[in-house]
Amino acid sequence: MFRIQRTPAWPPAIDLTTVRETIAYMEGDLRRVPGLEAAASALKTAIHEIEAAERTMNPRPLTRLATKFLPRR
Repeated sequence: MFRIQRTPAWPPAIDLTTVRETIAYMEGDLRRVPGLEAAASALKTAIHEIEAAERTMNPRPLTRLATKFLPRR
């Protein structure tokens, strides 16, 4: 068994740039499909929220995952 150390506890490290680019790609596709304009609008709102979060974040270097494998008892 192993136990994942949560020494810096959540939130997990997320690459917001990649998330934003992926959602933007999806939003562009949905905008061109009739009937999915509301979904495209929701994704556009998500993009704005991600951009706001990026502006307020302090960039931190990614650290290695501190996983310790415990011996079987």
